[in-house]
Amino acid sequence: QNYYIFYAMKLLSCLLVGLNWQQPLKIFGSTTTTTSSSLERNDKILDLLRTARSVGQVGVLAPEQEQLKVEEAANIVIPFTDSKPARTPLIGEHKLVYSAAKGASSGKIGPLVGKVSQLFEDDEIFYNRVSFGPLQIALRAKREIKNDSTIKVSFLETSFSLFGKTLKKQQAGGGGIWKVKFTGKIEDKNGKEKLVRIMETPSLFVLEQDL
Repeated sequence: QNYYIFYAMKLLSCLLVGLNWQQPLKIFGSTTTTTSSSLERNDKILDLLRTARSVGQVGVLAPEQEQLKVEEAANIVIPFTDSKPARTPLIGEHKLVYSAAKGASSGKIGPLVGKVSQLFEDDEIFYNRVSFGPLQIALRAKREIKNDSTIKVSFLETSFSLFGKTLKKQQAGGGGIWKVKFTGKIEDKNGKEKLVRIMETPSLFVLEQDL
């Protein structure tokens, strides 16, 4: 009887040792998979930013084939979005990387192309800004979250300023429904963190914020 008890305890001990070895291996495998997936996501987003920059801020100035490259890169990135992209808290300045819009929202006004950014004042109010050196045109707008991936935008006021001094303000109208297709943080090649957003207004927009 003691003989059977001895071997039963030995067998149980072996099983416990086996489980102790298997559990870390399982965790290690899961961590490796997660890390690999995160790196893949980061690389795909960086590739989108590189492609968008190579084409240029104003998509309509580039050949159609080049514009399609940005669209394809964006479509690859979109499945990697954070959950509920329209509900991502936004604050500070976000710079335009690429726009497929034909109007002034891309920064192109006549023959001139200005630098475009969005400045978020709070959860509702933001400004679409186009700067030509010391001259800035800002469109004040209000956003309302409709669901996890959609916002309603209402334009409120347009202002013109020179060297930071307001020259003129006027009421603005219009707006629309914008689809927030992607939001997510990445690290660039220098290890600096960025927040990247992809929107359809319905034109494709790619924006980034240095964090």
